[in-house]
Amino acid sequence: MSFFSKILIVSSLFLTFSGYSQNLECCSSKEEIEETLSGYWKIKDDSSKSLYHFWFENGRGNVENVETTESLGKYLSVKGSHSYLYIKEEDASFALEYIFKFGNWISTIKKLDKHNLSLETNGEITDYYKITY
Repeated sequence: MSFFSKILIVSSLFLTFSGYSQNLECCSSKEEIEETLSGYWKIKDDSSKSLYHFWFENGRGNVENVETTESLGKYLSVKGSHSYLYIKEEDASFALEYIFKFGNWISTIKKLDKHNLSLETNGEITDYYKITY
């Protein structure tokens, strides 16, 4: 195998695996993820009134679906939407484990900074932006 063929194979592998990496511009610990994730997040390109409120108390996270109201900064909780949330660290990457009364699921954090969040759940990536006033 020629030198150039080896370079091409290594480059292809690098580009393939780099697409699966995390981009956590803000965080290197669970505590930093808690701080950055806390707040209200909206799915990008979604016209609904639905937001997701994340908050943490004593190492345990909470997330609930809320809807916007006519008053700026006021939200209504969607009944039965609360889940507990745990930050898991596996193989140098972070994931969110949701515990809901009807089951649980895990979403891998693909990107997180103070304005953007990307989560991968069951092979599908969902992008969010943080609501700030």
